[in-house]
Amino acid sequence: MRRLIVEISSRAFSKFVPEKPLQKVKSAEILHFLRFDHQEVALIARVEFNKPDVRIEDVLRDHLISAQLLEQEKETGICTYFIKAKLSHAINGAPDLTTAGVYFSLPYEVTDGKIKITTFGSAKQVRDFIKLLEEIAIPYRVVSLTDAQFLPHSLISRLTEKQRKALITAYALGYYDIPKKIGLVQLAERLDLSRSTVNMQLRRAERRLLNHIMNES
Repeated sequence: MRRLIVEISSRAFSKFVPEKPLQKVKSAEILHFLRFDHQEVALIARVEFNKPDVRIEDVLRDHLISAQLLEQEKETGICTYFIKAKLSHAINGAPDLTTAGVYFSLPYEVTDGKIKITTFGSAKQVRDFIKLLEEIAIPYRVVSLTDAQFLPHSLISRLTEKQRKALITAYALGYYDIPKKIGLVQLAERLDLSRSTVNMQLRRAERRLLNHIMNES
């Protein structure tokens, strides 16, 4: 898998949103991605606004987006929110960056008027993501493009590339959630593989991980 980090001007991205809400944000950092696929995004983010009287509602001006305040720092006014948005349609006319099939990760932040986006994916998915940015005419800068490295002692490093891809995709899309957010058939479609092949890759990956866990316990 490949790891791509790109930097986009928040002003350039705001052209898709008439109210230009990103200009009200001084800095924002996503702390945790709970879900990010072509249907929905759920995350926990730390946000600092340009002015003390700005509220999250002034930034998220769409009925498909909801935000819940989790914490506010008294001294700085920086807020931590749980944010959830439906992505079945482009929100506020903004482009759907999930269509390339890459997986979004950290760091994902807004600071100094720039958005830094980190993605993982196959070489083709990364190329498709860059092509998507070019098609929607968003100026971008590639900060980093490297092979995704896993620590030698990490359990996931013990899997084959195919097993790793199947397991990471399944996890990212909610296959292991309770209740499941995606079934085996839909997962196979996203991986462009047969149902039986995906099932075999997941079972082998799970068994290999369990073997290591049981042997080390």
